[in-house]
Amino acid sequence: MSAIDWLEHNLLTCPYKSMTGVDCPGCGMQRSFIELLRGNFFESLSLYPALIPILFTFIFLLFHLKFKFNNGAMILMYSFIGATTVVLVSFIIKMTH
Repeated sequence: MSAIDWLEHNLLTCPYKSMTGVDCPGCGMQRSFIELLRGNFFESLSLYPALIPILFTFIFLLFHLKFKFNNGAMILMYSFIGATTVVLVSFIIKMTH
């Protein structure tokens, strides 16, 4: 059993969805991440469009902390705003369909 298979069989349950029955803004992120690890980029985007911007923000943050880029804080701010916007827009679209 590969690590990806293990992840797929051990997904965490969303506490918000289990209590309310309604998806939270993060629902779908785990499945999207697994599809991305499998190389299914478009399937990953369809499951949770905000995963790529969130991963970019996190990875850029780690590099910025290590290498102290000149405009790193500004890039992080815009990246965070962009990722948050994608989360909110995709959540609104999911809730209205």
